[in-house]
Amino acid sequence: MNNATVVIKYGGHAMDKPELCTAFATDLAQLSAQDMGFVVVHGGGPQISALLTRLNIESRFENGLRVTDEATMAAVEMVLCGQVNKAVVASFAAHGARAAGISGRDGNLLRAVVKNPALGLVGEVEAVDPALVLCLLQGGFVPVVAPVANGPDGHALNINADTAAGALAGALAADYFVLISDVPGVLDAEGRLITALTRAEIEKLRAEGVITGGMIPKVESCLHALDAGCQRALILDGRSPSSLRRYLLDDASLGTVVVN
Repeated sequence: MNNATVVIKYGGHAMDKPELCTAFATDLAQLSAQDMGFVVVHGGGPQISALLTRLNIESRFENGLRVTDEATMAAVEMVLCGQVNKAVVASFAAHGARAAGISGRDGNLLRAVVKNPALGLVGEVEAVDPALVLCLLQGGFVPVVAPVANGPDGHALNINADTAAGALAGALAADYFVLISDVPGVLDAEGRLITALTRAEIEKLRAEGVITGGMIPKVESCLHALDAGCQRALILDGRSPSSLRRYLLDDASLGTVVVN
């Protein structure tokens, strides 16, 4: 496990519930002290929706992705890069993890294009330049990344946090890509946990309507990360305290492992 690089998508209850936040931040500090490098990409969907409601801007979703017009994009960047990013950094720092907050626009980390105009300013990552993240890791920091990218014209594009984390895990050829979610993992039609999935099985479950909504970008980001050189991808339940530490240190059988 020494010198392993772990890219984490951090969101949901693990990020919103104080006791789970504390457990995650404490584990991160302890694991970072063991010569493991961590990169955290955070979401912020509920916080974005809350601000949009206050601004009387309607929230709309298609296939788990937020439809993003200019006004929504301004709110997304404000919430993710300002409010949420700094709150996550402060939480980690309070428990002993040396964290540094950046967005995908810093150092041209994430470059993206609009693939589906119906979704507005939602980007698909085309290129990742991990130089800034590598600098921070070498300096002993935990980079905390807000999922906003630079578009071709230099404007901000909204990136699904699962997708951004998967792209970064691939570019870093990370040992582990871990999606921390509000579900035990991928569930079958009867609601039972599937402990391991292949690409073919994912396609079958999607065709059958078992994998839908917000789980679609999760499994896709796992596959993209593996395709780009990440070693192992995992969808983990963030509602269970210390699930990350138990998985990495105790080899506990948790969540759904996606294999190529």
